[in-house]
Amino acid sequence: MSFDYGSINLGLKNPFKTEGLITLIRGVFQSSIGLYLIITAATIVKDETVVGWILILFGLTVLGGGLRALTGGIFSRLRFFIGRNHPTSLAYNYSKSESSTAAEEKSAVAYTQTELEEMLVGRKNITFAEPIGFIARLIHTFIPKLLFLPYPIRNMSQRVISTWISTIVSLISYALVAFISLNGFAGESGKTVFPIYSIFLLIYLLSIWRKVGVPINRAAEIHVEPLDNSSLIQVITLSLILPITLGLGLSWLVSIGQLTNSDIVNFTSKLPGLNITLYLVAITVLALVSTVIISILLKQRLSIALPKTEVSELRENWQESVHPKEIFINLDNLVMANRRYKEVPNRVYINLDPELKEQTDGKGSFQGKLIQEIQPQVKDMNLGAIFFKVRFISLLTGNILFTIATILTLLFAYEIVDIYQSTVQASITTFESFIASNNMDTIFISIIAAIHLLIIRHMIKSFAQLLTSTAHLFFAEIQFESLLVYFKCEGTFTESKISTGTGIHDSTRSENTLVRSSITPWIITSRIISTTFAATGMKNMEHPRHILEMHKNEEQLLAIKNDVISFLKDRESIASITSKRDLGNASQIHQLNEQTRATPTVSALNLKNDEESTGYLEKENDLQQSASDKETANINPI
Repeated sequence: MSFDYGSINLGLKNPFKTEGLITLIRGVFQSSIGLYLIITAATIVKDETVVGWILILFGLTVLGGGLRALTGGIFSRLRFFIGRNHPTSLAYNYSKSESSTAAEEKSAVAYTQTELEEMLVGRKNITFAEPIGFIARLIHTFIPKLLFLPYPIRNMSQRVISTWISTIVSLISYALVAFISLNGFAGESGKTVFPIYSIFLLIYLLSIWRKVGVPINRAAEIHVEPLDNSSLIQVITLSLILPITLGLGLSWLVSIGQLTNSDIVNFTSKLPGLNITLYLVAITVLALVSTVIISILLKQRLSIALPKTEVSELRENWQESVHPKEIFINLDNLVMANRRYKEVPNRVYINLDPELKEQTDGKGSFQGKLIQEIQPQVKDMNLGAIFFKVRFISLLTGNILFTIATILTLLFAYEIVDIYQSTVQASITTFESFIASNNMDTIFISIIAAIHLLIIRHMIKSFAQLLTSTAHLFFAEIQFESLLVYFKCEGTFTESKISTGTGIHDSTRSENTLVRSSITPWIITSRIISTTFAATGMKNMEHPRHILEMHKNEEQLLAIKNDVISFLKDRESIASITSKRDLGNASQIHQLNEQTRATPTVSALNLKNDEESTGYLEKENDLQQSASDKETANINPI
């Protein structure tokens, strides 16, 4: 997403400065080795053209890797640009002030508005996806809390454990093949085939441990990788089929070349051994060391996993004299806006669009809902001193192994030069001349030495990549804390008219249409803990942000309720005069009315006399009627 500058700092700092420094130092060393090879080649290219070009090719390769590490380290040390729109929203952001940003981050959001509503109302977290595949389910059975870690860490853990399972199965198969081949159960070709099978096993182990150390792909780490038992089936199948295939192939070569097994054994016995067993032991030791480091980091990260799915909820009914739209306007423009963090607009996941259905006689119903998230704040994960020390050890060890691999590349380059020079001195141009040459043993020793250097370099670089990728993964995770609010309101309303100031002598009056609403709000709030993985470069925070924890937040729920109710109770239903000029005009009218009533007119006096005369006659009639009643009572006593 684009960088939106704001003078108020959101508190996000560059998490890669330490990693950048170590990588920078390693890049300087690798670049120096590459420059050394290029300078050396430049000095001898005139006298020995082929040797010079060999050194130039290796020098350029090493220099390219060194410059990548150097520029990567420098990049990691540069300013970490964080705008007002970071980090990525949970779902598409409908806030009008973030329309351009929302369009850019649309492909990186982790949820939809419907999923967020389901999570809040249903008290569930769809982030924790069920493992897919037999091996994945087996891993999560023994490490249950692995389910509650972010996807990149879950995938990395699954890869390491799955690679260990494949390694153990392949070593067991190797032991069985060794027992069958070396004890004569596979016939005469068993002992001949077994070293070739050992080479294939070594290549397989190097390839799977190289693959597990591949850095996380930010575009792919948005879901959990499936992990079925297909890898085990492949290992077992190859362990059973490969020796048979090699034996048949060897028999075919023997029949075509009119050779015997003893001839092949005599030929291979003269060749220097590759010491496959030592390589297998070395791979196992490096894998154990790397796994111990990864396990400590994983254990510390698992210790803070708290997969709660709790929310605070309010469901009530209010009877208030307020228009329904004013409830939503107040909630959006005042109640939620007052809760912004450092004045950053709230993330709007369901836009407030109230629906009013008016009926006859001033009656109707209404409904509306919204989901908003307060700007996320950076949260310290508190992983402890052990975590930070082991993470640094992983980073440092990985870069040291990269440096050793660079030195081995330098030695491999000179070994290739030695092979070339030995071949030129022996005047070898064809394979037959190579077999007949007296320097065959010397050349073979150089070739085997070069192969050893190549295997060792590949092995060390594989585990260096694994350790540095693991350290980078734990450097990249950033957690945030924010408030997620769900508001749904339904109800009915009726309209009535109210008039004030309608007395006989009043000169002004106020006539108002009063809306009486029956309001049934449903408010859900949750303090969520979300996580994302940062990177260096232009798209440093463009990674999906996933919800890991949902906690109750009764204080904010009560505060939102009080703010809404205080607005409802403080409203004015009767229109009054607030302008000073209007008040002055009304006062003058009132004074004029008083003066008018204080000076009676002739018609008013006549009306008053008529009223008094009428009152006197009514009084006389009452007295006469009373006397008549008394006389009747005396004549007819009871």
